Amino acid sequence: MVDLSIGLLAHGESILLGPTLRSVERALAVVEENGVSFELLMGLDNCTDQTRAFVSQPRFDAWERINFSFADQGQARNALAERATGRFMAFLDADDLYSENWLSEALLFLQKADDQGARNIARPELNWLFDAGKSVLVVPSQNDPLYLPEYLLVSNPFDALCMAPRQVWLDHPYANRAVADGYAYEDWQWAIETTAAGWTHVTIRDTIIFKRRRDISQTVLASGAKVHIRQVAGTAIDEGSLLDHNYYSRIIKRNR
Repeated sequence: MVDLSIGLLAHGESILLGPTLRSVERALAVVEENGVSFELLMGLDNCTDQTRAFVSQPRFDAWERINFSFADQGQARNALAERATGRFMAFLDADDLYSENWLSEALLFLQKADDQGARNIARPELNWLFDAGKSVLVVPSQNDPLYLPEYLLVSNPFDALCMAPRQVWLDHPYANRAVADGYAYEDWQWAIETTAAGWTHVTIRDTIIFKRRRDISQTVLASGAKVHIRQVAGTAIDEGSLLDHNYYSRIIKRNR
């Protein structure tokens, strides 16, 4: 078992992968200074010929390149989590970027939390959107006094990109994307399911994931189709739901 598995998803990014892979290398250089072992997994999900040619260069032979045909980011991430061997895992999309300190700071936090028996999922402090969109989103921490559990019932304050013990994805795999049936936003549903299961999503100070916004993406298509998440246990207004403040307070206290 290695300390950290990196799971990167590629489809049609082609040369945009260049800056992404450099950002991973720079973040891993900081991790290596701390003696951390890691593995690099690249999922090529219905990959275009141009993208496949780009990542086939010897320059990227450190990555294990795995072919998928899901056409579904969530299912591809599930498959990477099953293939990985790391104690912890972090995902990245092929056109996004890590800040240099993200992997090292998130891993240090999770190692301490896990050793103490806390059930935490690490989130970057900022999501910096660029390209087709230009904005900076501050990611809330669920152990912050200003955070309310109702947030997750009306919108997703989190991004799919995070770091957590790999077992989290094995216990709580992403749901299938089914836009034609009215369902998507599997990362939002995953945040609800993991929160309801007792995991606390915690922001790591001074870390950033740079998110490239493109004119056409799965998120844009899902938004245009006016889909929603599936009804799951965490959204039910009864005992154990996210609206049960006493239940939620117990989870927060247990995981601090």
